[in-house]
Amino acid sequence: MGLWSALRNVFQPRYSISFDLSDQMAVIQGQTEAELFKTQPHLRTVITFLARNVAQVGLKEFERVSDTDRQRVTDDVLINLLKQPNGTMTGYELMRQLVADLALYDNAYWVVMQTPDRDADKFGSWQIQPIPPCWVQAKRDGSVFQPAYYRVYPNLGTSYYDVPADNMLVFHGWNPDDPTQGVTPVRALKDIIDEQIQAWSYRTQVWKRGGRIGSVLVRPKDAPEWNDADRERFKRGWKEFTDRGAQAGATPLLEDGMELKRLGFNAREEEFSEVTKLSLSTVASVYHVSPVMVGILDNANFSNTKEFRKMLYSETLGPTMRMIEDRINTFLAPKVGAPDANYIEFDIRSKLSGDFEEQASVMSTSVGAPWITPNEARASQNLPRVDGGDELVVPLNVTKGGQSSPQDGGDPSRPADGSAIESDDGEKTAAIVNAWRERLEKSVRSRFGAGMGVDDIKWLKWQNELQADLTIKAGLGQFDAGVRALQETEDMRTHFKEVHDAL
Repeated sequence: MGLWSALRNVFQPRYSISFDLSDQMAVIQGQTEAELFKTQPHLRTVITFLARNVAQVGLKEFERVSDTDRQRVTDDVLINLLKQPNGTMTGYELMRQLVADLALYDNAYWVVMQTPDRDADKFGSWQIQPIPPCWVQAKRDGSVFQPAYYRVYPNLGTSYYDVPADNMLVFHGWNPDDPTQGVTPVRALKDIIDEQIQAWSYRTQVWKRGGRIGSVLVRPKDAPEWNDADRERFKRGWKEFTDRGAQAGATPLLEDGMELKRLGFNAREEEFSEVTKLSLSTVASVYHVSPVMVGILDNANFSNTKEFRKMLYSETLGPTMRMIEDRINTFLAPKVGAPDANYIEFDIRSKLSGDFEEQASVMSTSVGAPWITPNEARASQNLPRVDGGDELVVPLNVTKGGQSSPQDGGDPSRPADGSAIESDDGEKTAAIVNAWRERLEKSVRSRFGAGMGVDDIKWLKWQNELQADLTIKAGLGQFDAGVRALQETEDMRTHFKEVHDAL
């Protein structure tokens, strides 16, 4: 008998075995994970933050054509099923529940099976029904690595159901004790959650008592003696200034030299707010979320918040999204009959690409020319098409080999070999240049008269003006006009420097 055969006899005995999952549940102060999610705001804040941010990233299906090419698939059983998993859920709700289950329990379960009431052409009769992890009470038969059945008990007054493992798609994290399921992160938060429960209980008691538990009234020992009627009268009057009394919030008038002395600490001294921030920060750290992203803004600024946003879909949500992609592509896609070359992927690029202004700037600079037609721009704003809107509009300052981008300014590029550029030196060009020189001459001499120097002249403005005239009026190419304008501007600058020095 080989070694692996011997191990299989250990891990997969021939008799029926069952694994109870009740010991995996976290119970803190008598509350399960579901109850803690309902009552603990910090836990709820972080989990819903994770679930909503993954769910809003759309899933897309692609067909792998080659190592460098792929095509998007928009009508296939797999992507249709993920967009509408069953008759009552959307794709967003499916992903939100999946990530929330993983965050709270470190386990998630999808029952995947064919039903006669589903469209065979669109969904292949398949449907996905996610079930709460707390319903899965045990694993039965099979092996310690792959159970044959999952025992589901809905706790709705019905008996349990044994769902075959073939119909159950399981998502889970890492567990040092069990390779088939994760371990809830709530266990790691047991102490911090327990502390918060006790702190909130204490603060609730303080406010239920009118917020005066930390203070006492002191009456001097030499004050006139009170009888029972005086004491009762004062108690009734004092109660009007506390809790829900008619004078609550007003200033009471104390009698016989009485003083209000504080015995406890105020909220700042007891660091209620700091303890609250620590609790939220600790919960966020367990889930690998930057505290800035969930509202702790003590050290936040525009720069680091922008970087934290990029980290959200890489270091924070990236591993979870990769695990979901792998489970779907490895187990769900073949099950529903998706082609081998097809796969599912989160559209993370849309979240990491920045806002529209950043995208437009980067694309324009990279391409070196306009990259979107008027009709494409109108379509992005839900506007109708216009005639002639399918052609790219190229600004006059953009040409191949000239400016690198419509956003750039400055000097046009020269050829790499330094060779001269042929330009049109005809009468039209000469007339345009002479007219430009005359305007420049008048402007520069008037500035010299005002005490300005050569460096105070806006030479780039004059250069761009001549380049535009040569391009529009003389019909020169953008590059040739730019080179001619640069040469003329440099010549005039040198000329006026000599004139200025002679003055």
